[in-house]
Amino acid sequence: MEKNEVDNRIEELRKLRDALEKTIKDAEIKRNEVDIYLKGLSNIAKANSDKEKADAASRTISEAAAVPQVAEIRKIDTSRKIMTGVSKVDDLLLGGVPLTSNIVLFGAPFSAKETLAYNFVVRSFKENIPIVIISADRDLRQIKSEIARIMGSDLSAVDSYEDKGILRFIDIYSRSIQIQSPSRNAIVIDSITNLSALLKAMETLEAEILKTYPYYRLLFISLTAFIPQFDEKIFMRFSQQFTQKRRSNPSVSMYLLEEGLFDQKIYETISYIMDGTIEFRIVNSKQYLRVSGLSNVRTREWIEVYSRNTSFDLGSFSLERVR
Repeated sequence: MEKNEVDNRIEELRKLRDALEKTIKDAEIKRNEVDIYLKGLSNIAKANSDKEKADAASRTISEAAAVPQVAEIRKIDTSRKIMTGVSKVDDLLLGGVPLTSNIVLFGAPFSAKETLAYNFVVRSFKENIPIVIISADRDLRQIKSEIARIMGSDLSAVDSYEDKGILRFIDIYSRSIQIQSPSRNAIVIDSITNLSALLKAMETLEAEILKTYPYYRLLFISLTAFIPQFDEKIFMRFSQQFTQKRRSNPSVSMYLLEEGLFDQKIYETISYIMDGTIEFRIVNSKQYLRVSGLSNVRTREWIEVYSRNTSFDLGSFSLERVR
């Protein structure tokens, strides 16, 4: 097959997958609604007085009203672009990252992927939009220090956003090294292997945030910590479940992943699960960036990265390819 045919087929399959995920989500919502009414009718049948029946009916109606409606789920504008915080990357992406996207930032340690990730956080602050940071392999104090550096401020400024609920943490790291979480507001998970606790914590935060805000951002630091802990099938099943949940609601998620630690098949599978990849590569002391997926972009060739103090610039979008 020609490259264009392959690209078209990939796009068709992505659209089919998205449509199936919406159908599954709609079915789950309807099932929850039916379960509420079944429980309510059962309680009404068991009631011993008219008052108990009325109370049971009232509770059932209230619980059913709290269930998101299918029509509301379909109002998500997936064509809306969310800015990354690095203007040249937004230009490359024709305005930013599409809403409901999951993007893996893949590259060597200390590459510009971390710079992009923390600018993504600071952009949330500027828009007054909540961001959830899941930390599995980094101390929250280190994360806050990097955010403060990008802001050109001190830690108290970062703490103020946490106090306002704009910055939220799920802390998996602290218990792993047997320290108390540096954040008094963080949801603390006891172990990286407790995937059910992580899923529940994320859904709790998501539901709370979306009651007030139109969307949220997520930064996952990092997938690198999870891969060695699980059988490949378990890890991939978790990744699929986690990313599908994020696609079901208005959010944009970024996941850090270190290069060169695992079999190439792992990277390829993760890239397939995600909606796009922003890859960073260092060649002969020069750094380059390339985008895969994410619908239309200005170019899918490698572009040279010019690091700045708190951000980075990009070279011409028609630069040479990196071999």
